[in-house]
Amino acid sequence: MKRLITPVIVLTLSLMSAVSFSQPGCRVLLPSITGTYKGSCVKGLADGQGAAIGIDTYTGEFRKGLPDGVGTYSWSTGEIYTGEWKRGMRNGRGELSFKYFDRDSVLTGVWKDDKYMGERLVQPYVIEYRNSIGRVTCMKIGDRPYVRYKFSRGGEESDNIYNLLLQGSSGAEKISNIFTGFEQVTFPFQGKVTFSAPNAFMTAILNCELRFSINEPGAWVVTIFY
Repeated sequence: MKRLITPVIVLTLSLMSAVSFSQPGCRVLLPSITGTYKGSCVKGLADGQGAAIGIDTYTGEFRKGLPDGVGTYSWSTGEIYTGEWKRGMRNGRGELSFKYFDRDSVLTGVWKDDKYMGERLVQPYVIEYRNSIGRVTCMKIGDRPYVRYKFSRGGEESDNIYNLLLQGSSGAEKISNIFTGFEQVTFPFQGKVTFSAPNAFMTAILNCELRFSINEPGAWVVTIFY
């Protein structure tokens, strides 16, 4: 009797697995491909390998209901993207095929949040050189095009510097009590800062220099820890 039960159980489990693979109750959260779904499902959401068909079509990896991983997305208008995805958007390397003046064209490179960034990934900013400077932080805080400098010692903002000289590839230089830097900047921006300051023990004078570039447009605060 046991020999008859075992294959029945195996067959039942196989059928259950097939049902879970194509269950209609598994949701896809990207509206353009919401319609029919076949694939792996976790807690009611597309997760793992799958295929979703709506206005557009996507085949590849999902995570928590969204394309995430590597996959191919086909638009109803004919464009096809094959590459990396993150949270339902093109993120990473990929290839986009499309028609341009009725000719087949291919765009290859790096995408970030559905925007084409170019053939290679460009860092938001690069610290190119520093002398007598402990560290530098660059923080984007908005969209207004400026580069502002702050000087810090011992964890607090400090103005105990002199012989300050700023150089920038674009923008209008401004030095005041509330703003030191460049306004109306065009990116990419190349900057150079030189100044003098006493060392931490007040026993010698440091000649400090920083060279950097910022590639991503926005409002940037460059904090120099000396």
